[in-house]
Amino acid sequence: MKPPTLVASTTSAFLLALAVLASPPLPASSESKSALAPSIQTAAASPAVSDTEPDSVFDTTPIRGANIGGVFLIEPFIKPSLFDQFLSRNKADIPVDEWTFTAALGKAEAKRQLEDHWDTFVTRDHLEVMAESGINWIRIPIGYWAFNLTDDEPYVDGQVPYIERVLEWSRDIGLKVELDLHGAPGSQNGYDNSGRRGVPEWLHSRINVDRTLDALAKMTKIAVDWSDVVYGIQILNEPSRWKWEVKDIFAFYNEAYDLVRSIAPDVLFMIHDTFLGPKEWPTLVAPRWTQALMDTHIYQMFDNYMVTMNETAHIDMVAKMAEDITKFDKSNIGVVVGEFSAATHDCTKYINGLGRGSRWEGTLEGIAEHPLCPFATCSCTGDYGSNYTEYSAHYKRFLRSYIDAQLAIYDQELAGWFFWNFRTEGAPEWDYILGVEQGWIPSFPRTAMPKLDESSIIVFDDAQTTHSTSSEASSSLYQSAKSVRGIVVSLGMVAATAYCILFSLGL
Repeated sequence: MKPPTLVASTTSAFLLALAVLASPPLPASSESKSALAPSIQTAAASPAVSDTEPDSVFDTTPIRGANIGGVFLIEPFIKPSLFDQFLSRNKADIPVDEWTFTAALGKAEAKRQLEDHWDTFVTRDHLEVMAESGINWIRIPIGYWAFNLTDDEPYVDGQVPYIERVLEWSRDIGLKVELDLHGAPGSQNGYDNSGRRGVPEWLHSRINVDRTLDALAKMTKIAVDWSDVVYGIQILNEPSRWKWEVKDIFAFYNEAYDLVRSIAPDVLFMIHDTFLGPKEWPTLVAPRWTQALMDTHIYQMFDNYMVTMNETAHIDMVAKMAEDITKFDKSNIGVVVGEFSAATHDCTKYINGLGRGSRWEGTLEGIAEHPLCPFATCSCTGDYGSNYTEYSAHYKRFLRSYIDAQLAIYDQELAGWFFWNFRTEGAPEWDYILGVEQGWIPSFPRTAMPKLDESSIIVFDDAQTTHSTSSEASSSLYQSAKSVRGIVVSLGMVAATAYCILFSLGL
């Protein structure tokens, strides 16, 4: 549906006053620059309230997103309490990913615990809070087993109704959505974020590929059913070029492209860079592709050298790491930073995997045999612990500077960004909502606006004058609707109020 039209009368002072009363004052915006009438200012048109064509997504406002990670594919570091219930077991019997989590509990108990998790870990309120801080997109990671589960696998399904509930909330709030196939059969990278940690088997079997494509097809059909909400499909998260030949990953990308386009011709087709450097990204892109985006994930803590850098070096590294990325964005398909965070250390509980240590303290077996940090003493406490109330003012200023340095590039020079993650149970530098609350992540003007149906349109009929509102006018209607949700306001009462005002002014 096209953005609604609001028609203002210019022939009646009474109707003009009524219009002002019907819509509360417009929110302040640095983008306000167009006139609805000589005395009524509104904002320039924005893609926040747009038609459903994906090519309208990048008109003026970049993707400003957050990942809804750890919900429909659980990760130990996002919600440690799910896994801490097993810590009394022998080390070899402690689950480390969703595969072993569900195997340890059995299907019935796993389903009970996960349904409670799906129901409570992400709520409408979380999405509302993020939209108010400027988030206009969310990325929803999903494991293949939500769509294609075999009897011999321990996973449980049932995620789709909860995913669609998030889509419904997103529609109401005005958020655009990317659906992300985050885990493939056999694991595409061997990380716990694929659902199964260990030796990956994904491309070793054509059956795995076919099941991946089947899951992708079903996920894409959701995008079609929710075409006014789902604007992007990420065909697979982080298939690892260290595990698979790049040519084989590209062959899968091509096959996935044909599949997605046969179902959803216009949805954004999003691929991951497979951890290749930007100069090699052209090998992953076919010239025939349309509406495509490259997804890259930028972190500075999963590297032995980077964790030894001081704060200034971390901030300087942001521009260095992005230099070739911005060049690719300008010369090839667009680039979105699909994951990044405020962290520059790997002290976060389970961030390297449950049961593994950290580079920072020198306890990451096989990778860091001695402490790697920029200080004489390396401890995962204080500024580098999990209790943000213990952070020093200096460290909070650094976090803000580090985030600002990233957003200066991701927000202004690329297609946009998705912070990882929207919330966590105890990882402050990875928690978007907490970061905004505490001030080390900046807010942006709200651009996520719900599409208004015809019953929500206020029309002041004048055959001679017709004006179309912009997204900011829709914003005022949204704020009004939000404040009186579920209440029908009598136009007679509004008219009476307007009459009183006019009378008191002697008009």
